[in-house]
Amino acid sequence: MRRMTSLIACTLAVTLVLGTVGPTAFAQQARGDWTAVQSLPADADISIQLKTGKRVRGEFLSATDNEVTITRKGKGESFAKDAVAQIERLERKAEKGKYAAIGAAIGTGVGAGIGGAKASSTSDDGYVYTVAGVAMGAGFGALGGFLFGQAKRKHVLIYQAP
Repeated sequence: MRRMTSLIACTLAVTLVLGTVGPTAFAQQARGDWTAVQSLPADADISIQLKTGKRVRGEFLSATDNEVTITRKGKGESFAKDAVAQIERLERKAEKGKYAAIGAAIGTGVGAGIGGAKASSTSDDGYVYTVAGVAMGAGFGALGGFLFGQAKRKHVLIYQAP
């Protein structure tokens, strides 16, 4: 019994140490590796956060030992390595249309439900509430889905300044 307790305690201690030290060690490995930026493929979508706090998105063009160049709004922009806080690669495209359609469908259902509930309490022109509920629900749902889909990208950290 005593041996089993000490074995469990040692296993938990090792797991705890590796769980806390391991991610830190791995994070420091890739943290200041500028060669990872230089090896990015051309036209890769990246996001650069400057040390001033400003975030710039564009397509990767090239990187030297001292700066990174991206294409943004049809023009090339260069940023000094000393001014860069971190660089992230955007792995997939934003799925704005997909989430706008899902939001519109949900909004249509909610709007129809609310409009139908209001229409049942009136006598003559009750259908107007249902139609207005469907139209407004679809519009607001599509807008919400569009905004949600815009932000739905996978950011992979490539470089972080030491």
